[in-house]
Amino acid sequence: MTAMPASISYEDVLPVAVPAVARRRRFYPQNGTTFNALGSQEIRIEVSSSNALLDAAHSYLEFFVFNNGTGTTFAPDLGGGHVFFDEVWVEQQGRVLAREQAHNRLHAGILSAAQVNDDGQFGESISQMQRGCNQGIGGAVAQMTPAPGALAGDVYVNRVHNNVGMLPNNTGVRIAMAMPTGLFTQNKLLPLPLVAQNAPLTLCFRLAEPQLVGVWGAAPGAAGLEIRRMNYVAQMVEVGGDVLQQFRTMQDMSGGQLTISTTDIEHSQGPLANNLQGEQIIRVPIRKRSVKSLLFQINSEDVTNLAAPNNIRNIYNLSFGGNASMTSYQLKVGAVVYPPTPVGCWGDPARAGAAGVSDPGNERGECAMELAKALGTLGFTNPTGRLSGITYGVNNQTVLGVAAGPLADGDNGDGAAFVCTQSSEKTSVCPFGLDLDSFQQTAIEAGVDSETLALETNLILQLGGAGSGAEDKNVHTYLVFDRHYYFNADGSITTSE
Repeated sequence: MTAMPASISYEDVLPVAVPAVARRRRFYPQNGTTFNALGSQEIRIEVSSSNALLDAAHSYLEFFVFNNGTGTTFAPDLGGGHVFFDEVWVEQQGRVLAREQAHNRLHAGILSAAQVNDDGQFGESISQMQRGCNQGIGGAVAQMTPAPGALAGDVYVNRVHNNVGMLPNNTGVRIAMAMPTGLFTQNKLLPLPLVAQNAPLTLCFRLAEPQLVGVWGAAPGAAGLEIRRMNYVAQMVEVGGDVLQQFRTMQDMSGGQLTISTTDIEHSQGPLANNLQGEQIIRVPIRKRSVKSLLFQINSEDVTNLAAPNNIRNIYNLSFGGNASMTSYQLKVGAVVYPPTPVGCWGDPARAGAAGVSDPGNERGECAMELAKALGTLGFTNPTGRLSGITYGVNNQTVLGVAAGPLADGDNGDGAAFVCTQSSEKTSVCPFGLDLDSFQQTAIEAGVDSETLALETNLILQLGGAGSGAEDKNVHTYLVFDRHYYFNADGSITTSE
C-alpha cells in the first residue's frame, strides 16, 4: 500500500508522547558553600537522579558574587558570569569527560563580542552583571545620550569600557547563566537513571584570580571576590518505570550504549614574542577526529609597558586584544592548509595602501565574515554581534581614549603610556575564526581529522612591517569539534575521544 502524506493520513490521531512530570530541582556543591582564589578555588556539583531525565537546555547555573571587603569598587570584564571561571569541566568518578581551559577568555574575547548583540547585552545586565545603558549597581546613572564631555561612542555602545563603578565594597549580586560545555548545551534529555548512582556527573569550576576578571578602583586581595550559594537549577523530567525500561532495551539493542552527539571546545595557547615580523608559527597541539572550526585571539596579559597606576587591574585583561600587525592567517594540518588562500587581515598599512583602500580599517570585513562562518552565523541578519568599526581590532592609546587608528596592532603593546582607558569610544576586542567543516552531509563526523594520523597542526600568522608590538603576547586558540557521549550499560559515561 502506498504511504499517505501526513496531511491526508488519519491514522495518527494523537502526538507521540509519554507520561512525564517536569520539576525544578537545585543541586549544590559537595565541597563547600563559599569559594575564593585564596581558599577553596574549585567548585564541584554532583548531578544525579534515579527516576528523572535532565533537560540541560532548560537548566542554568546560579551563584552570588561578592566584593569581599577589599575597600574598593569592582566591575567585571565582558563575557557575563563566565569571566569568573578560568576552567570548566565535566567529570565522572574522577574521569574527565570534557574540559574548557581559559574559559573566561573564550567568552570575554570571542563569544561575547561576536555572538551577543546590544539587546543581548541589556539582557545580561539583568542576569550576568553586564553593563546596559551604563547602569551600574553602585548607582551609576543610566545614560542614553552623551553626558557633558562624553565621547561620541557613548550612545552607540551603551556602556563605559573599564569603568569600575559596578559593584561597591561589601556588596554582592546574583548571577544566572547557562552551563557552557557541549553535553549541557545540546537538546536531548540526559538519561541520568542510566548513570551509576555512586558515580554521578560532576560539574567542576576553577575560579580565576580577582585582578584578571575585571577592573578595580584599587588593588584587590587574593580573596577580593567570593562565590557564594552556587547551585545548578535543573529542569528534571520524571518518567515512569516503563519508559526507563525502554531506554535500557534500546541500550541493549545498541551494543550496550546510548549515544548523544554534540560539539565541544578545547583550548591551547602559544607564545608570540614582541617585535616579530614575517611568518610566525603557533602550534595547536590538539588531536581531534572531526574539527569543525578554529577560533583564536591575540592579547598581552601582563601589561608590563603601562606606567603606574595604569597596571593590570585597570583594564579588561580578558577581552582586550588586537591583530599584532597581522596581514593574513591560515591553519596547516599535516601538509594541507585551510583555507588554501590565506585570510587577509588589516594589520599592514602598506598592504592596504597598495590596494588603493581609502579607509584601511575596512579591510576588517574578510576577517569578520570568516569569523561568522566559524561561528555558524554567516546567514544571520547580524552575523557578528557587537563587532563594529569602533569595537573590532581598534586601540585606545591615550588618556582621552582617542584611537591610534585601525592600522595600529590593536593590543596593549604599542609602547604608549595609556592603553584601553575608561571610555566608551573603543571597546577593542579582536576575535578571529576559521571554518573547517568539509560539508560531507552523509558523514557522522565531517570536520578536519588531525587525530587518526596524529597530524601536526599549526596556525600560520603573517605579520606586517609594524611587527607584533612592544609586549610579549599569547595566542589563545580554541578548536570546536564533534564529540559523542556514550551512556554505557555499566553506568559509566565514555566519549569518542
